[in-house]
Amino acid sequence: STPYAYVKVAEGCDKPCTFCAIPLIRGKQRSRPPVNIREEMVELASAGAREVVLVAQDLAAYGRDIGAPGGIEDLLRFVSDVDGIEWIRLLYLYPREIRPGLIAEIAANPKLVPYFDLSLQHANGTLLRAMKRPGDGERHLSLIADIREAAPAAATRSSFIVGFPGETDEHVEELADFLQEARLDWAGFFPYSAEDGTPAAGLPGRVDPEVVSERLRYLMSIQEEITAEANEATVGKTYRVLVDGLEDGRPYGRSYREAPEIDGVIEFDSGKPGDFVSVEIDASYGSELAGTVVG
Repeated sequence: STPYAYVKVAEGCDKPCTFCAIPLIRGKQRSRPPVNIREEMVELASAGAREVVLVAQDLAAYGRDIGAPGGIEDLLRFVSDVDGIEWIRLLYLYPREIRPGLIAEIAANPKLVPYFDLSLQHANGTLLRAMKRPGDGERHLSLIADIREAAPAAATRSSFIVGFPGETDEHVEELADFLQEARLDWAGFFPYSAEDGTPAAGLPGRVDPEVVSERLRYLMSIQEEITAEANEATVGKTYRVLVDGLEDGRPYGRSYREAPEIDGVIEFDSGKPGDFVSVEIDASYGSELAGTVVG
């Protein structure tokens, strides 16, 4: 078993994103009672989990449907003293739900890793409206600036849809400019796919699949350079690293900067799975890092 585990805090979603079938399949948001979530975390800790990754379709809106006015921030305070769980990571945050209170809680609570997975989807305002999504490049940048002001060392990730109906070369350039300015540590790019029954499936302006592939390659190459630069900047620094496992007898793991299974990993010389070790980063290879255990 891995020293990290996922805990789903809610099912379903109330957001009307036109490309997404989740509300059709899973219905409205249903948040789990805080006590249930905490009990699951206690069990996971006793089974050896050291990191818990909280997930939901709309994580930052947690609690609203069960009349928990303190929402996600209250939940985080309630579960952050579970013995044995050292790190709590939040995945998939809808931009409009990221309120100052949540940023402040993540910045101040030592159990919460300063890692922000922002579900931005695009940088062009017109396309975002067609997706029924909030914001635009400028508003995204101001959110990222607020995060970095509160938590200067914060790691940031996002995901983007490429080839949404009506997307033009200009929209793609706008997204490329946004990426250059945002300097996200990590980003994923996904080709738009028309899901049955979703409003976007009927939209005009379908983008040719070959054009979508080209755009994906273009955007990914821009982001790869940004990620490599962010990783390069970690060389010489020391991070607290959770040992995830062994590969050919060599330990590998992650700092707060890497979410399990989606970001890069750090390789080093000693430690056993489930341990926390201090690793000084010696070298960066694009999305992977190598280091030496110190102290």
